[in-house]
Amino acid sequence: MTRLLYITDREEYSKHNFIGPLFEKYLPEYMSVETVYFTKYKSCSQSTGNRHVVPEHEKTNLFQCLQNNGVDVEKFDMVIVRNMHDVLEYVLNNRVKYNFKVGYRISFPKITGLLERARSENRATLFQILEHKLKTYTKSKLINRCDVFLPTSKQMQEMYYPDVRIKIFTIPSAIDPAGLKEKNRDNGEKTVFIHKGTLSKLRDFEEVLEAFCLLDNDNWIMKIYTKDVKYATEMIKSYPSIQKNIFLYDISDREELTEYIADCDIGLAMLPDISIFNTSVALKIMDYYSNSVPALMTNSAQNSMIFDDGENGWLCDFDRKEIKGKLEEILKLPKEKFLQVGKKGQERLLQVRNYKNIASNLAKFLKSL
Repeated sequence: MTRLLYITDREEYSKHNFIGPLFEKYLPEYMSVETVYFTKYKSCSQSTGNRHVVPEHEKTNLFQCLQNNGVDVEKFDMVIVRNMHDVLEYVLNNRVKYNFKVGYRISFPKITGLLERARSENRATLFQILEHKLKTYTKSKLINRCDVFLPTSKQMQEMYYPDVRIKIFTIPSAIDPAGLKEKNRDNGEKTVFIHKGTLSKLRDFEEVLEAFCLLDNDNWIMKIYTKDVKYATEMIKSYPSIQKNIFLYDISDREELTEYIADCDIGLAMLPDISIFNTSVALKIMDYYSNSVPALMTNSAQNSMIFDDGENGWLCDFDRKEIKGKLEEILKLPKEKFLQVGKKGQERLLQVRNYKNIASNLAKFLKSL
């Protein structure tokens, strides 16, 4: 049986709606999969079944830590690293010693995100731009030493790593067919919008709030679930005309958040028209549709490949007037329509973005290397 070691960039107790379903639930149906998580709070490695927890400061001594904990690194046919280029370099430098193939998984172009954020705050410097080019070039050289590159989309690879020449298998965000829920039907007369996730200058959620300010219809509420509560609180203060309609919650437990999504009518997934957001489908969209909640989302190439406006979701440009028009359209609809659109979107994702199917295809691909 093919044996895979998947080295995540997550902490030991983190719940991740990508790693869990794909690498810990469905891929083990086709091959042996062991995962590595890191911790800031322990001084020694621990293993429970196929899950290993390693102290963060031992990232570049990982294999020795695993060996000391009774894990035979030589048994693995492949090692995949998620996002961490320093760990990738360490793994590549040890591939001959342990005789395994190497894959690199990138979920989000973080180094580009930092530059884009600096640009959005008007503090990007020539040094930062040159540093970004150098880091991208260095990372591309590392990736080309691997056997396979696993970006979120082909567009992401073409946009950020055009010099990568190795085999590519895209792993997009998707839904877990075993984790789908029916939408709660009765949640009052008002239309309930939900936004979950990060709020920052780069994401410019103010544009969405401006669109709500332009509405004549006041028969709505918005629930915001984020870790960026301080930022969100200050942002909302700037919109006194709609402040009474907005309720802010601190994200603490992912399972609890899932229940909150099912109590809402429409998920908000509007993001600026910049490349780091346009090269993938936001995970929040998958969370919404896993609960049969339809989304209002940016009309990007990735989103429009899956969703049809008004049929299984709503798409529009990231512009306050465009968003306002789409909100007006949505607010005229009966809640039964939300249920229909959410269900159709869920069915569509089961066809084209399904972790069980992705796992089957990924297993075949990895075994063919």
